[in-house]
Amino acid sequence: MSCSQFAVFLLCLSLALAYNFNYPNGPTTQVTCDKGESQLYSRIGEKYYFLGKTKITWFEAAHICRQYGGDLADIESAEEMDAISTYLKKEHNENDWFWIAGNDLVTVHKFASLATGLPLTFTSWSVGQPDFPGTEQCMHLWLRDGAFRMNNWVCTQKAYYLCQRQNYTRCWDGC
Repeated sequence: MSCSQFAVFLLCLSLALAYNFNYPNGPTTQVTCDKGESQLYSRIGEKYYFLGKTKITWFEAAHICRQYGGDLADIESAEEMDAISTYLKKEHNENDWFWIAGNDLVTVHKFASLATGLPLTFTSWSVGQPDFPGTEQCMHLWLRDGAFRMNNWVCTQKAYYLCQRQNYTRCWDGC
């Protein structure tokens, strides 16, 4: 291999390593799993999400998110929370609640992410939340005091849901 061919090889290799092939970078991405239906995810901040259009239990929402190459949303920072809140406020009101990944099903008031299994690294609770330990164990977002914030609620109640695209998944972005 000549020096110029080697230089081109190194350039191509460095560009390939710098690009995350598993995560898109446009405003939307179409995700298809196991030759099933595809789901359109929209970019909100730095991640991709889709909103469930029907009200279902937290457990059902977790399965649907997985079916479409995602998990219930795992909100990890104030910036991410603000971006999601701003997005949701455009078309939703205080009557629209959205399941997210947080829960204390293993240990009461020790909220962890269903997506990662780890303790939550960020929370943005509504005033007075979490409450009703041992009864309200799953987290959702609701609009309170001008912003969507976190609340714990009974997992078997029905709400809309917010799915987050997985970085590494058995699914693929459509072409």
